Amino acid sequence: MQSSGAADNSLAAHALMPVSREGVKKRKKPPACDTCKARRVLCMPTTDGTPCPRCVERGDKCTTTPVARGRPSKPNLKTVPTDIPGPQSASEASNHNGLASASNSIPARRLELPPELVHHLFECFVHLPQHHHPMYRGTVLQTALSSVSWQILRLPPQLKVLAHCVIALSASISVDYAIIGPGPKPASLSDHSVFSRGADLRGYGVRRAPMYRALCAEAVRLAFEVGIIFEPSEDNAVSCFILQFIENEKETRSRPWGIAYLSHVRAICELDEGTSDTAIFPGSLEVSGDATIWTGYLLMEVLETTQRRQPILVSHHDQLLITGGEPLFLPDLTRLIQTAVQERKESQELLFLIMQPYLFHVISLARQLYEKIIGDFPRRHPLNEGIITEFISSLTHLHSIWSLIFNHDEEPNPINPGSDTSFFAPSPQKRDTQLNIRSCAYIMTCSLATLALALHRELVRRAAISLSLPPPGGVTVGDQFAAERLTLLRRQAREMASITVTDVARGLRSMPSLPHITHIQHNAVVAWAEFCLDEADAAGGALPERAATMESISGALKLVGYSWPLPLGLIERLDAYVDTHRQMIPAFPEDSMFVDMFPEPVNNDWMSMFTMPFGVAGEPFARG
Repeated sequence: MQSSGAADNSLAAHALMPVSREGVKKRKKPPACDTCKARRVLCMPTTDGTPCPRCVERGDKCTTTPVARGRPSKPNLKTVPTDIPGPQSASEASNHNGLASASNSIPARRLELPPELVHHLFECFVHLPQHHHPMYRGTVLQTALSSVSWQILRLPPQLKVLAHCVIALSASISVDYAIIGPGPKPASLSDHSVFSRGADLRGYGVRRAPMYRALCAEAVRLAFEVGIIFEPSEDNAVSCFILQFIENEKETRSRPWGIAYLSHVRAICELDEGTSDTAIFPGSLEVSGDATIWTGYLLMEVLETTQRRQPILVSHHDQLLITGGEPLFLPDLTRLIQTAVQERKESQELLFLIMQPYLFHVISLARQLYEKIIGDFPRRHPLNEGIITEFISSLTHLHSIWSLIFNHDEEPNPINPGSDTSFFAPSPQKRDTQLNIRSCAYIMTCSLATLALALHRELVRRAAISLSLPPPGGVTVGDQFAAERLTLLRRQAREMASITVTDVARGLRSMPSLPHITHIQHNAVVAWAEFCLDEADAAGGALPERAATMESISGALKLVGYSWPLPLGLIERLDAYVDTHRQMIPAFPEDSMFVDMFPEPVNNDWMSMFTMPFGVAGEPFARG
């Protein structure tokens, strides 16, 4: 199959061929190249096919995409069959002999999107965490779209792929009829009559599913057609990042987009000699916001693979290359934070300072968990009790750090017992700061809970295997001791998972915005619900404290249903246990901070949650 790039170059070459002066009064100026057009600078195109002087000076690739002249036909939202066969998902594409294979007998369907809908979906995108990725060049993309009147098909190939990725993901929160179909809908993302505590929004997720999947399929098709996995660039890296999030909904062991995403990031960081200078180095007393932001985005990838028991794609080298030097060892970090908490009157500065080292350790532990405990290779060998004990100890240190920050904050002020200094106390004057603090609390809690739950699941599986397959020669004394030690380790892991799930419920109740759940770890919320149900089913009931946790998870899932369809019967099973203790569950106090599930972009700065407020001095959390 001939690629679209080759066709475009052929058309461009034909357009630049010299013509006879006979019958032509004035030779038309060749069109500007794609690079100059995107940068909105004057282009000096050549007529012999050589790059323009600006691209030569900057070392950019000079290509020219033909632009249709005349009044464009009015676009409408419909599918048009094309002759270009394309895979519907990355997993299906692996069955093709090459990206340009034409063996698929099902023709692709090209979506034509009205400019008004494209503009609306880009407005939705600012509410999502993917919008704040360090490599996302939003201004460049929107400028390019504006120059073509928001007609997405007229964009250069790689920008077109990125734009399709953006609108596909934005469709997961859109309120437009073109996305959610006929029926009642919110007036906007700030419609408090719809987006309120206790609302059940599952119907919207079901209604939007067909259009969302169609947009995702189109983004995947274009990505394969253009071949974005082959050329490292910031735009292609972000496209792969979004595409992997989209593909996470499919049951597949392969993560081609995640692999390409990290490969692009590595290539770009290796070329940027200044990247490492902004990170935490041994002896440094400053924490870079960029390093901490990158740690947060690496964490998103790692938590998803841990939840799915897939290989961790982020290597130790990646962490050092992208985010800088290693922090203190966990025991030393815990002791240092304990001392700092005892000495400080304000815990907020400490919270922002510890985010990068805390998340760095979570990523490292997730990699250890897969490589030494839950991965395919360790599963083929006897359980290493020493590694399990060491891992549980590391989880304990992480939880101690969490408790030192947040449980300490809830203690009464000894100077003024009547004052409310809690991180989570409603305060319109400190709204932005408290949103960021809630973001830190939620991400720290979810990351720890994901590790604890993955360990618990593996030990339960190991115990089930040992019971179903007794030793051929009978049970020996050594086997009995090993079984007792495994039971002890499993009990410790279950207790840690139980504690962290309770913390998760607290984080869900005080979440800063709905996308924190729907677009970071919504699959993990389902996993925590299943953990609570398995625990209650095994015990024949749930205690009031656990019922309160299940109520919080159920309420969060009803909100998650606004974007994604959920497993059938899951919420109903949770509510059945909650109803048995309905009168005994304390009502969570209303919080004015929670009124906006989709805060305005200025108040929804996702990445400021990872950075220190201006003027905060650094702490020596780096390994010296």
